[in-house]
Amino acid sequence: MFPDWHPAPTHPRRPDGLLFDWLCDEGSLTRRLMAAGQDDFRVEVLLQEHQPARPDEAAALGLDAGQPLWVREVLLHTAGAPRVFARTVADLQAFNAAGVHLENLGSRSLGQLLFSDPRIQREPIEISLYPAAWLPAPRRTEGCWARRSRFRSERLQLLVCEVFLPGWPRPA
Repeated sequence: MFPDWHPAPTHPRRPDGLLFDWLCDEGSLTRRLMAAGQDDFRVEVLLQEHQPARPDEAAALGLDAGQPLWVREVLLHTAGAPRVFARTVADLQAFNAAGVHLENLGSRSLGQLLFSDPRIQREPIEISLYPAAWLPAPRRTEGCWARRSRFRSERLQLLVCEVFLPGWPRPA
């Protein structure tokens, strides 16, 4: 299975209710998770390395499939458990030329950086079911919905994908 990305409002099989609301929210997911989890939010870094671009990532970034990317994968924890798997990718050549030091984020949230810099613009959100095989081994589950969007500045573009793990969002 490969993702079938569509703009959130026009996805042919979009989920209903609370999950769709979370998928379409254009604000900071970090802030929303913090509020929903009563401020016990934390970032668990799974990997930060160079990888070849997946076909859907390459297409979204206007690159050739297999082109080298900077990749960061994390789990976002709140309300006592991991709730979101996030994968951020950037063209490695542009990443190096931009002189941006995202590799030094450590366990800080990328969202806090993206939403605090007025030079960074978010493009429209796309949603899709996410392939279970692309999730970290202990989290592989069919039927997880994801959202992604590009974030751009003059010097760099990032593709941020956030996958909602089973049981989240939960009703308040």
